[in-house]
Amino acid sequence: MVECHNRLPATLWLFLSIALVGQLFAQDVLVELKEIYPEETRYAGFTLSGEQELEVEAVGPHRRGRYGMYASAWILRTNDREVVWELSDANSKWESRYLRNYSDKVTLSAGDYEVYYSNYPGYRYHYSDGHFSFSKLFFGDRDRDDDIDYDVFEEFSLVVKGKGRSLDKSQVAERQEKVRDKAVVSLNVRRDDKFVNQGFELKKETDLIVYSIGEARDDGVFDYGWIMDVQTREKVWQFRNRRSEHAGGSDKNRFFKRTISLPAGKYAAFYVTDDSHSPREWNAAPPYDPAFWGLSIFADNASDARNVSLFEYEDRPLENVIVDLTEMRDSDFASKGFTLKKDMKVRVSALGEGTNGDMYDYGWIVNTGTRERVWEMKYRRTEHAGGSSKNRMADDVIELEKGSYMVHFVTDDSHSFRAWNAAAPLEGQRWGIVVMGAESNFKKSDVAEYKEKEDKSIVARLTGIRDYENKRTQFRMKSDGEVRIYAIGEGMDGNMYDYAWIEEEGSRKVVWEMTYRKTDHAGGARKNRMFDDTVFLRKGKYVLHYESDDSHSFGDWNASPPRDPHYWGVTLFAVE
Repeated sequence: MVECHNRLPATLWLFLSIALVGQLFAQDVLVELKEIYPEETRYAGFTLSGEQELEVEAVGPHRRGRYGMYASAWILRTNDREVVWELSDANSKWESRYLRNYSDKVTLSAGDYEVYYSNYPGYRYHYSDGHFSFSKLFFGDRDRDDDIDYDVFEEFSLVVKGKGRSLDKSQVAERQEKVRDKAVVSLNVRRDDKFVNQGFELKKETDLIVYSIGEARDDGVFDYGWIMDVQTREKVWQFRNRRSEHAGGSDKNRFFKRTISLPAGKYAAFYVTDDSHSPREWNAAPPYDPAFWGLSIFADNASDARNVSLFEYEDRPLENVIVDLTEMRDSDFASKGFTLKKDMKVRVSALGEGTNGDMYDYGWIVNTGTRERVWEMKYRRTEHAGGSSKNRMADDVIELEKGSYMVHFVTDDSHSFRAWNAAAPLEGQRWGIVVMGAESNFKKSDVAEYKEKEDKSIVARLTGIRDYENKRTQFRMKSDGEVRIYAIGEGMDGNMYDYAWIEEEGSRKVVWEMTYRKTDHAGGARKNRMFDDTVFLRKGKYVLHYESDDSHSFGDWNASPPRDPHYWGVTLFAVE
């Protein structure tokens, strides 16, 4: 027998053992994102079959400055859309003047994940010579970002290492679509100037998870959704800035994710975007979950999804229209009255212009007997109507008592039907106001036309007064009693310039005069003054006067008009 010796040297055995252990514990590259240039978002994904610790390495900018963290990277769990890791959590060290190396480890459970790297500049605003301007800040608070060599962005990278399966963009999109399929309502919007809706019916009370991402700041909401009860038109949920949380990226990215409970009934979900900042073209850093920009509704308990059925939502038919004042143009004013023969619920739908809490094209409804405003289009109660953020809409159901009412709508000198100076609303032909019967048993015979000239409660009237007018009209008091005087005019610094007064016909004695101290603010410019009170008059003949100066009057305002411009002048009503 021949003995053969094949023993390896001890040092070689040690080398092979170390190499074998290294191979056993080496991490595969699951995701690698490189060369992230400004105003770009890159993403990919991976799947894990079990829980494990992953290594994350990145090259990027320094940490968040006062003007924002313009570039960031994060990992999102696909199934529940939760952020499980973010770049700012990692340890880092300087690599160069502009760049830092980031390194971290994160333990994740089995499932699908999405990896993002977003590179958007911050913005610093300047005010000079009465004008605003801004500069882009690529590296936080530095003053000379314009000197940056763009080659530096070639170094931006993110690498995720671990044992799993890599997913490309199309595979990530497929898994996102599976999540959307689980939603009972899915309104994901990718473009500006969109208005989408979906009707859904609940067979019984159901707990729903509302997940919505949009654009909002303290001064308003711009891309957002809401849920409305179709029968009552009540908004049972609405996206608001104060009730939402930061969604990552720009501070204006907000998200809402909570469980709400809705009773059985029919509902409609809506989502609207304005003319900027959406997935197709972000104008600032995107949110952590850009693929779900919009509104998604899930059953809190998966088995409860069978309680939900979808239907195509359509607005209520227009055959119940009582008053239609639409297609309003610049510097326009329209009004129309109606009389209800019984108490009734009516729906008021209005579309107009408003910004920063103020309305410029808007409508209102007045009780002709009491002169009380029973409804007004106020900015805080309006929603975005698509297109420019200043396009506002109101849609309410109100209860009105039996009686007569006047519907008014006024516009300023710009941005109206067929003369838009910014992106038009989605239903521009409805610019104005519509009043409709809201009850299922509505009958047109329960409504009559109201004509102010035939209103027996009006004792005397001088309205629609223009510049340089001096009007008068006679009236008689058949017995001693009170009359209600409703007068609107112009006054400043204790003096009246457009005003009314009443004289006895024979003696020409002034028995009432519209003085500044007796008036209140009438809305609009501070010089718009209003008198609304009763006065006692004895039996006899009287003359009602109204005089105006050379500026600021009905149809030719040189400042904001009053809330009730149609009544610029004076009206006397009988008091029962």
